[in-house]
Amino acid sequence: MDARTRKLVGWVIAAVGAIIAFLGVFASPLGLGDDDFGGLQIAAVIIGVVVAAAGVVLTRWSPSVGGATGASPTEPTTASPTEPTTASPTET
Repeated sequence: MDARTRKLVGWVIAAVGAIIAFLGVFASPLGLGDDDFGGLQIAAVIIGVVVAAAGVVLTRWSPSVGGATGASPTEPTTASPTEPTTASPTET
């Protein structure tokens, strides 16, 4: 998944979590629940906040330097200019 898609998915997840939390907080005034602030509303608020936070974390998360190739950041992919080069087998 590329960075733009991951960020878009993260923001969608965060929005869904915010809507769940909003509905949990305002269920009674919207006529969706009892007059009291009950256990299901508390659960909805907690779940909504957790889902929203997970979405925000997904938007801020960057994959490891190695990416999909699995190369660790300490593995060089090319010789650096400071490394001595080895002589080719044809040179004597």
